Amino acid sequence: MLAVDTETTGLYLRNGCTTFAIGAYDGSTFFHQCKAINPHTRYRIQEFSSTIRSRLDAADIVLYHNAHFDIAALCEAGVYDWEEPNTPSFWSKILDTTSLAHLHCSTDSLALDSLTLKYLNKGYPEDTELTLTVNKCRAIARSQKPDWLIADGNKRHPSMNPCAANTRWNRMDYWLPQAVAAGVPECNRPDLPTRHLNTVMLKYLRADVTNTYELAQHLFSELITRHDTHVTDLLSINKNVEHITWKMESSGLWVHPVELQEAIEGCQYYIEVLKKKVYELSQLEHITDTSLRDLLFQKWILEPVKHTKKTYAPSVDAHSLLKLHVEADIGSDAREFLACYLSLKKYEKKLTSLTSYSNSRNSSGRIHPSYFIVGTKTCRMSARNPNPQNITKAGNPYEDDAPDIAHWLKASPQMRSVFGPPPGYWWLSADYSQLQLRIFAFITQEQEMIDAFDAGWDAHNFMAKKIFNTSTPNKAQRRVAKNVNFGFIFGASPWKIEETAGIPGLWDIVTELFPNAHAFIEETKKSIEERGFVETFGGYPLELKEHINKRTGQLEKAAHAGVNFIVQGAEGVIVKRAMFLTDNYLTEHYPAGKVALQVHDELNFEVPEKCPKKHIRNLKSLMEQAAYEYGLTAPVEIDLVTHRWDKESKIKL
Repeated sequence: MLAVDTETTGLYLRNGCTTFAIGAYDGSTFFHQCKAINPHTRYRIQEFSSTIRSRLDAADIVLYHNAHFDIAALCEAGVYDWEEPNTPSFWSKILDTTSLAHLHCSTDSLALDSLTLKYLNKGYPEDTELTLTVNKCRAIARSQKPDWLIADGNKRHPSMNPCAANTRWNRMDYWLPQAVAAGVPECNRPDLPTRHLNTVMLKYLRADVTNTYELAQHLFSELITRHDTHVTDLLSINKNVEHITWKMESSGLWVHPVELQEAIEGCQYYIEVLKKKVYELSQLEHITDTSLRDLLFQKWILEPVKHTKKTYAPSVDAHSLLKLHVEADIGSDAREFLACYLSLKKYEKKLTSLTSYSNSRNSSGRIHPSYFIVGTKTCRMSARNPNPQNITKAGNPYEDDAPDIAHWLKASPQMRSVFGPPPGYWWLSADYSQLQLRIFAFITQEQEMIDAFDAGWDAHNFMAKKIFNTSTPNKAQRRVAKNVNFGFIFGASPWKIEETAGIPGLWDIVTELFPNAHAFIEETKKSIEERGFVETFGGYPLELKEHINKRTGQLEKAAHAGVNFIVQGAEGVIVKRAMFLTDNYLTEHYPAGKVALQVHDELNFEVPEKCPKKHIRNLKSLMEQAAYEYGLTAPVEIDLVTHRWDKESKIKL
């Protein structure tokens, strides 16, 4: 067994970052290679030897903490070819300690220092020492070597382009102590002796691989004790998609440059217009929470919707501001201000995302998000840098409740308009039909819900039909029903559901209509109090966070979230199984196609234009099979995207 770690000049190995150190530990011996970085280019001066590859090939198990990143670093270093990790066989002997930790306790922070402290009872002094040293070296470089490319927000190097403003720049300069040792005379750095500069990063690297090795030993031993031979099946839920997410990261997502620029300019235009309106109405040049409270509650004498927990100040979060807007007098300055201010915030948030896409595009016109297979407390995946999973297809969120806000947002660009297939390709956008609600009906065995799905009912229309005793629910009734459905799943309290719907006694009505669902929720809460966790499809355990019970003041498991964890966990398990089945099919029967993107319960396949319908039918069937393997009927709808993701068309199969 061999633990491996890498050190790089940044996080974006496809945008100009380079690997400069590789360390390995086999339980007794620490092996490393460290290469100097040219401070004027941020690229390594020498290449790594083949000894590293020999050690990796000889190991029966190779351990990583966040394997995708380290393997990308090894590919950039020339140890592996970029294509090698595309196959399941490459990952067969790789063990990721983040997956072990998630299976052991899904609420754990997956940071190596946190896990080391919790399970090995060890601190990380090497991290502190390296951070302090790097910060001193960055100060020296700024004052004595201004031509050196230290990491900052000036984007003087392509590896900095995708970085957010709050990036911890010192972590991109772990190469700097060695460069300072070689390029700055010792008399100009009396508190940083050469020996220390040349060893501080290696001490950190050794600690990383040693802790990874010992953490894997500890976690795997505990998992075997807890799950016996079933541990392999549980780990395979996530392991089976490692090569698929690698391919998704490698190929990236095509971004339409014209549509992206138009969307950015559209947001910028309305931000300037709305800023002017906001200033005219408030006379505030800069709006802070304090000045906003003074304006709303002192000048305009509005009644606070709620108060903050810590200071009991009137809340000015988005939900509270929307309620204040609705309650303000029509035609008043307060109502117009809130409409403009909430619209402005929406445009600014959208511009931030669009700018991150623009900064992240490489020379091929694609962005390369990082996917995290165990990136949530349930079994769902997450992504970042940038995050494509927050690119919703939702329409104007204020269309029904606030027409004056909806008016301002009518020109807001659709986020999906900037994405789509590259020239010569299609996207097949395959989406499970109301998967979470189908899972809820299935696990609660609420037969009337199951029958309604089988009969073709939309879940929200069906719930509205039951609550309001009507066969043709209107928009307002459907909105109430939607709140009830997701209130069930997300563990909302009875008073919260009634408050949101504005219907006293609604909870009693719903629990009488769906007694099985109510009984399941209560049984789940009781089980969590006894066990502290729930199990989702495949027996995957999901821990519940602890919180303070407001009624008793006791620290206890957040039992109200248990049903949500089961439902979202099941969704994650099904979607990962669907990714595995469809990727296998494409690899064997249609290698020109690939899984391009995963967004919660939606998969996008990138295929050549005029893709034969038999492949589309088979992809749909395999996705439905992934749910059926767990006993669930979950229809999949596939739409065709020929250019822009927001312009989908139905495919007749």
